Amino acid sequence: MENLRSKPFWDRSPLESLADGYKKLPRNFKLCMLATFIIGLAAHMYCYTNMLTGADDAFLFSDTRTFADGASGTRWLLAIYFALIKTIRMPWLLGVMTLLLYGVAAWLVCETLSITSSVGIILVSGLMVTSPTMISSNFYLTSAHMYAGALLFACLAAYAYKKWRHSWIAAFVFMLLSEGSYAAYISMTLCLFFLCSLKELLFDQEANDKHNLVRHFGMLFLFGGSMVATTVICNLITANNTAGRVQDAQAQAATDYIDNIITSVQQVFAFFLPGTSNSYFHGERVMYSLFLLCAALSAVLVIWLLVKQQLWKRPLGLFLLVADIVCLPLAMNVIGIVSKWVHTLMTFAYLTPWLFFVMAVEQLYRRDDLRKDWERLLRWGYSLLSCVVAGLTVLCGIRLANICYTKAYARYTEGLADSIRLTNLIEAIPNYVKGETPVAFVGVSDNDFPWQDAYELTSDIAGIGDLYYWQGMYTAPFVLDSYVNQHLRANMLIFPQDAAIFTADTIADQLNDAGINASADEIKELLQDLHAFPKEDCWTWYNDVLLIKLFAN
Repeated sequence: MENLRSKPFWDRSPLESLADGYKKLPRNFKLCMLATFIIGLAAHMYCYTNMLTGADDAFLFSDTRTFADGASGTRWLLAIYFALIKTIRMPWLLGVMTLLLYGVAAWLVCETLSITSSVGIILVSGLMVTSPTMISSNFYLTSAHMYAGALLFACLAAYAYKKWRHSWIAAFVFMLLSEGSYAAYISMTLCLFFLCSLKELLFDQEANDKHNLVRHFGMLFLFGGSMVATTVICNLITANNTAGRVQDAQAQAATDYIDNIITSVQQVFAFFLPGTSNSYFHGERVMYSLFLLCAALSAVLVIWLLVKQQLWKRPLGLFLLVADIVCLPLAMNVIGIVSKWVHTLMTFAYLTPWLFFVMAVEQLYRRDDLRKDWERLLRWGYSLLSCVVAGLTVLCGIRLANICYTKAYARYTEGLADSIRLTNLIEAIPNYVKGETPVAFVGVSDNDFPWQDAYELTSDIAGIGDLYYWQGMYTAPFVLDSYVNQHLRANMLIFPQDAAIFTADTIADQLNDAGINASADEIKELLQDLHAFPKEDCWTWYNDVLLIKLFAN
């Protein structure tokens, strides 16, 4: 067979060019992509074939988003990402694109941490693609590729900073792109940097502590500079009309930042320590118990390597080791500095302990100075436990993903039936005119309607929680408006608008702002004679406004 490389590109067929390109791909990259797609499809196929979109993004297939819309909340690249879904309208294809980006990000993580064994690559790919954050991002399927892009740029920034010449320029650009996609994923850049530093301090026998210190200051300035630059870009694009995270960050005083730093660290410890959280992580008792054992053994490993490396003879190296360990919890939740409220979609860097486990196994087997039997036994035991913990975590992630999607689909169908029932009831009311009659929903519930307490392991996954499913439309006006008007095309003039709760006071204020005379006390008095939905007598007229009582409160 003729050697393809001996032929100029214009003499090759497209298939020959593809075959030649595939051969040039690194083996580790191909293995990473294969593991990502096999494990990713096992975890997320149900979501990609059932289109489980939430209220936040259900309308994005049809509505447009400008650069200013995205920049108002730090995502100044939003318009580019959503330009893609105008072309790629098939949910499963969006899923394939998301997995592709995750696969490249996993390969970058492996290259950055020098993980080259087949088992290590498969474990890292599996951990990343089955993380709760990945599951959460799929509940915003029209945005999932944006979150994956943010992760890819964050990992690329860490990779460039470690591998490339003049790396600070490329790292700064990639950090800007990551923050412009979704700022929370910048935590991965910081965590990968700290893991690289720990690898050099604990495993590299010829480490240069002064060079390492300079790189620490470089990363500090890169991170701070990218955050400032992101704020400047958002203000320029929006003409200083920012909102959300950008506005919150600008409004905070120095004391607010200190409080947020403390809260961010507390959130990390609450996730990992026993008895502090009731998440899926603590609910998987076998996995969690083995994780704690592996974490304890990792602490022993760090102390042993500290002695082995004789770090006490290198004060700067010892200082950097302590600084890295102390700073890692904050780096894992750095977005909390500008926002105390952090949910699953923003915590991808919580994978850091597992990445350390896999990285440590790789580095231990590269040392040729472990000659004593107890040292080899410790290495073997730690390696076995780390692989078991990582593998079990991947299996639990696959299980968690399918439970989440099954639960979401059940709530979707149930909530859709209730939405149709509510819309049909309103449209059958005499004198109601579609698109013209104001409809005011009033009532506050202590729990979601209708409520079913099931699948407790998924309660902390953003996208499956309080507001972001069909039943949640009864507790948040913007959710109700998205589904009733976007999905059912009911063209209903809903009040309240741009509010967080259905209260009589909110209704009265917004009706008055719309030029309709309204009193909160009169509304409350009218509601006393009504029964809450789904009863037929849940409605009444008030100054040409249709009042609907959603809840008894």
